[in-house]
Order: sequence, then C-alpha cells, then structure tokens
Amino acid sequence: MLIVEIFQESRRQVVHVQKGALLLHVLFESGVTASQALCAGAGLCGRCRVRFLDAAPSPMPEEQARLSDDELASGWRLACKHVLLVSCRIEVFAAVPRPVHAVSGSSLAVDLGTTRIKWAVSGDRLEHSLVNPQMGAGSEIMSRLRYALGSERGAAVLRESVLSVLTALVRETGALSLAVAGNSVMTALLVGAPLHTLAFAPYSLPLRGGRVFSLDNRLPDTYIPPLLAPFVGGDVSAGLATLRHAPRPFLLADLGTNGEFVLALDDSRFLVTSVPMGPAIEGVGLCCGSMAGPRVLTRIGVGPDGLFWQAEEPVEGISGSGYASLLASLLRVGLLAADGHFQNGVMPLARKIFSGVRQFREGRVLMITEQVYLAERDIEEFLKVKAGVNCAVNTLLGRAGLRTEDLNGVYLAGALGEYIDAADLCRLGFFPETAREVIRLAGNTSLAGALLALENEGVRNWLAELPERVAVESLVEHDGFADDFVRAMRFEWV
Repeated sequence: MLIVEIFQESRRQVVHVQKGALLLHVLFESGVTASQALCAGAGLCGRCRVRFLDAAPSPMPEEQARLSDDELASGWRLACKHVLLVSCRIEVFAAVPRPVHAVSGSSLAVDLGTTRIKWAVSGDRLEHSLVNPQMGAGSEIMSRLRYALGSERGAAVLRESVLSVLTALVRETGALSLAVAGNSVMTALLVGAPLHTLAFAPYSLPLRGGRVFSLDNRLPDTYIPPLLAPFVGGDVSAGLATLRHAPRPFLLADLGTNGEFVLALDDSRFLVTSVPMGPAIEGVGLCCGSMAGPRVLTRIGVGPDGLFWQAEEPVEGISGSGYASLLASLLRVGLLAADGHFQNGVMPLARKIFSGVRQFREGRVLMITEQVYLAERDIEEFLKVKAGVNCAVNTLLGRAGLRTEDLNGVYLAGALGEYIDAADLCRLGFFPETAREVIRLAGNTSLAGALLALENEGVRNWLAELPERVAVESLVEHDGFADDFVRAMRFEWV
C-alpha cells in the first residue's frame, strides 16, 4: 500500500491506496475534487491540475501541451494522466462550491444528468443545479461504467455520491415525495442494478423503471420513469410526457453527453435511438471549455470590429452554446472550412479575425482573449457531436419513410435545449435549413416531466404504457454506420 498525503487549503488528509491507482480516482474517493470541470482522462481541459510536493512523475505529452515549463518544474501535473507508483504528497486547490438553494415544496423532481444534477420543487418556477459529483470518476457514461466495474467499491462509491446529494436536497426542501429521471446508466447506478449488460454488448436494460423504488432510508419512496432502451432512459420518457399532446409526427432530441432521440409517429408508435456524443456539447473536455457561469462565454458573435460577446471579465472559458455560436459565426464569415479547419477568408473582416490564429503545442488555435482560445482539435470534437445527430435523425426518418419537412416539430432538450440558437444549429448542419421553422427549444423536459409525473397519476399511467409503444433502433449496429458517420463529419447537413 502507498501513503498519499493530500493538502487542500487548511485540510490535511492521509489515504492508503493500492499501487497503480489513478490519481483522479483517489481524489474522488477521498472526497476531494480538483475542479468541477473534468474531462474523461484525455488531458484536454487541464482543469484537474494538482501539485506534487514531492515525487512528481515525469510529465506526459498532454501536460506539456497544457502546462508551462515553470508549472511543470514546480510539480504541477494533471490528475487524470497519472497512476500512483510511490508514496507522495499532493496539493489540491479547492473548487468554489455551489450552494444548495433552500427552496421548499412537497414534491421534489430531479434530473440526474451525467454532467449536472438539476432539481425543482412543486410551487417553485425556478430550476436549480449543481455538478454531478460522479464527474470525478469520468465525464461520460462509459468511463463511469469502467470505474464502477473496475473495483469492488466502485459502484457503491458512485451510488453514495448521488444519494448524498439527494439526501441533502430532501432535507433542504422538506420534500415528501421524490421523482428521479436520468439516462439508463445513471439510473442503474442509483438503484444499484447490475451494470454488465450496459457495459458490454449485446446491450440490454437491467431494470425497466416506471414504478416506485425504495432507494435509501434517508429518502422518501422514489418514482423513476420507465427506461425505453439500453441507452434511452427515464429522462426521455419523462420528456415525452410533457409533449404527449403535441401534434405528430415530431422529433424529440435530448442533446447531452449521450444523445437520445425519439420520433413520435402517432399515439401508439415511437421510434427511439441513441448515440454517444461525449461531453463537448456541454463545454466539458475541451481546451477552454466550461459549463455555463458568470465568466463563461455562452454566445459569441461577429460584428464590424471582429468577435464580440457579453460576459463578466476576466473570461475563463466557453460553454457548449458558446462554442456552437462561435463556430457558426466563423462559418458565416468564411474563416472556418466545412471540414473544421481554419482558413484565411476573402472578406477583410475574416482576414482580421484570422490574424488571431496561432500555433500552440496542441495545434492551431484562434485566440478569443489573451487566455481563452478555440483549438482545431476542439472543433473536431464538435464535429463528432454533429455527425452523431445527423446519423440518428436520418436513421429514424428513414425507418419511418419521412423527411424533415414532414415534421410538425423538432423539440430540443438537454444541454442545448435552453440556450442554443436554431439558426446556429442549422448553419452547423445539425439539422437542415428546412427544419429551422419547426425547431423548438423545449428546455429541461426531463425535469418538467418528472415533476408532472410525480403530481399526476394520469401521467404515470400514460408513462407505464409507453414502453409497449416503442421500437428501438440500434444505431451503431446498422450496416454502414461508420461510413455515414465519417461522411457527416462536415459542417453541413448530410
């Protein structure tokens, strides 16, 4: 066993760990998180930096790209890139905690997202949120599954981290009833269900939901909406409950870390599919990415003097919607090619902005401020998200024999369901221009549907019958999926 001393502000903690343990996981299990914005161990965001006070390991290439020579010499490293081979002392700078708002209500609905946990109570029109503490084990569902199955305690640690949040929310709100809607993996972790059928093909659901669960003696009995497919969870079925009277056919696209899509044909037929999209759409895991906040760029436009935005100074990062608006703006002025590479445009304005392109260790970047920039490698991550959306939408429409022009609505939920501009999405090629007029920002349909189900027995009955009306399309198993995905890696509708 190794001995690791962790220093955070005035706190000193000594932990005993197995040789070869990932430092990021050691910090998470010790209740220490270097930052609220973590990537999936790719070393891209650079926000899990810690300082070795002794026994600093040799720097990895990703660290040489993210940290200065002086920082590396001082012992700074990225926690996601190192396993512990010797005992050491580590200094961690605390992230600023987000307070739990003490609103009260008899019914508490929770949207258990991979990145954020959001909640609302009956009688309160506001939505509240905090970062999912499981982010310390990875930023997307497959890394959570690897962590959960990688040790005897893994799943229990992840489960308790969320149960502690739910317990605090119930205590603060005084809630007497609780509903939790989340994707299939988040739900299985919460309930304590077996995880192997979600981690390994052929995938299948370890539980169905659509009923009340006894999660913990600290919590009231908890309603969980039905799960529709291995990677289409109760967050989507709850979202459909809010749209049960919307004219058919319509498309519900829950654009988060895992993209979930439903094509509602009529009251008895729903086609569903999912595609892994990663956390880039939420601003996580990118070089300057961040979840929305006061000093984070959430929208970036182009004016006569170049790029402009509104945010508190100094700017610290770019959110998912900020990246989308920035990329759309660069495409409009010709500074960004359809393949995601910077190009010197024809217009004087484009050439002016292009003068901000630099060559960094991580490749070519466009400087936004002195500290914040857009890297071409980040553009590629956004292209992957866009390609996944194209493949999912085309698959569902093709199965139904429909075109986007036949849809009465395209409802956007999830990370981009509140702040994104429909024109930006169409310019980026997420959807065709013909769909712009029917795109609706639906907000957090998962949270709204969970609260609706909690307070309305008729809605719960409607949800109970929903799985029988659903046909599942396994997108990644389709012949030609890989070719379709690569072909869609362009900023145009494909």
